[in-house]
Amino acid sequence: MSDVVTIRIPADTPHVALLRAAASALAARLDFPIDRITELQIVVDEVCSRLMAVSESPSTITMELAPGDDGVLITASAEGPRRTGRELLSEWSRVILEAIARDIRPAMDDGRTELALLVPRAGG
Repeated sequence: MSDVVTIRIPADTPHVALLRAAASALAARLDFPIDRITELQIVVDEVCSRLMAVSESPSTITMELAPGDDGVLITASAEGPRRTGRELLSEWSRVILEAIARDIRPAMDDGRTELALLVPRAGG
């Protein structure tokens, strides 16, 4: 399967549920075990939370879900300048994401914050 799903939502907490639902549906279609689907939802929540925390007044979050043979590659971004003194991955966020995902790649450019990571089909 090579379908890439791209979704743009308003950068506020109630809309994150749309991203969770899309990621869950894609993972179910890829025959992810139910526990991995739940963990994928946790990753989506954490990624969105961090993007909203470090971007100054972001208006949207864009998330790309790219299925592959070994899992789902998530690339999420928010537009807007970075808040002073905030890191994209806090110590706790890193613990959460590293427990579930791999190949975690944060990027912060002037006016754009991005986080990419791979959620494997199987834990480990």
